Amino acid sequence: MFRSVLLRNVIPKAKKGGGKPSKKSKEVEEDSNDTPNLKEILDLKEIETRFNKIIELFTKTANETKLGKTNPSIFDKLTINTDDGDQPFINLAQTSIKGRKFVITVFDPQYTSSIINSILSSNLNMNPQIDPSNKQTLNIPLPPVTTEMKKENIKVLKNELEKFKTGNKNSSLNSIRSDIKNKLSKYSKKNNLSDSDNKLVSTFEKLHKTHVDKLNEVFKNAEQAILK
Repeated sequence: MFRSVLLRNVIPKAKKGGGKPSKKSKEVEEDSNDTPNLKEILDLKEIETRFNKIIELFTKTANETKLGKTNPSIFDKLTINTDDGDQPFINLAQTSIKGRKFVITVFDPQYTSSIINSILSSNLNMNPQIDPSNKQTLNIPLPPVTTEMKKENIKVLKNELEKFKTGNKNSSLNSIRSDIKNKLSKYSKKNNLSDSDNKLVSTFEKLHKTHVDKLNEVFKNAEQAILK
């Protein structure tokens, strides 16, 4: 009896669950879970979608820039001072082109004079006239397209091209590429890239170059249209 009691006191108790994992092993496990794999970083389909969005936005900008001051949307950024406070132009009127003139349709005649004053005080250098047959319609002759205007439009277009090529905050091809390259750099510090991995990286770089070429092509076509 005395012997069995001694044995029970000497034999150590087994730890439940095999013991707690060390702090170091837990950190390694969490770090490996947080690290994305290469296919997640280089999701070519998703990257191409982002690149195409940049091309789409620049194409829209190029089309607007081609028109310069003959673009009906040039009034859209105006702020109209009214008795009810400042109002965006697009809330009060819309613009179209008929023949060689802008036609502004005012939704409510009480704002007609306010819109006229805002256009006159802007840097558009335009003189709106009320249509004699309709007080809610303003007519503005289209400005002549001069050589100077063409040069200015091309200058604006070049600036926009650089923004869409190298701008920041994921608004350009280069900013998207830099984002991917930073993730690749972190990944390659912890992982050796295989031949297939390097091929994937090469495909990504070619994809970027292809879209830079597309951006340049959009610019070239818009430039030629301006110079006609």
